Amino acid sequence: MYRITMIALLLGLSGVASAKAEKTAMQMDRQAPVAQQIHQVETALGTPEYAELSIDDRGRVQQSLERIRQRMGDRQTVQELPPQVQADVFNEQEQINTLLARGHDDSRQICTYQRSTGSNMPKGRCLTVAERRRIEEKGKALINDQRSYSNLVPPSGR
Repeated sequence: MYRITMIALLLGLSGVASAKAEKTAMQMDRQAPVAQQIHQVETALGTPEYAELSIDDRGRVQQSLERIRQRMGDRQTVQELPPQVQADVFNEQEQINTLLARGHDDSRQICTYQRSTGSNMPKGRCLTVAERRRIEEKGKALINDQRSYSNLVPPSGR
């Protein structure tokens, strides 16, 4: 009986270890064809993995992609470009990679399960990292507003 239990436990643990790996952020590189990478980035921007990417950051990514398109012309890879243009394209790719990594990290969803007072049933609440940050900032601002308001109201002296 002990052996069967241990085998079942080990098989169960191996299943947990092979759980779905977390996706990484989309990254542009120098080796792959640039047109294919641009298409992949534009497709990725429409997925939920980048839902928290701000409108300004989306605009910067689109502008960088357009500048890369202009510099590439009819060439396929970055290595076909002159050295100065290669550096410009590389800088644009790095800016895109930075913005995509930040947007991907902010769009990651975290679920917490808490039991409310008087109940044994846990309730789940799933929020993205950016939503959690906004809630925290609003709470801090509300506390600061209440503190500054109480400092402005003179005490009533009856």
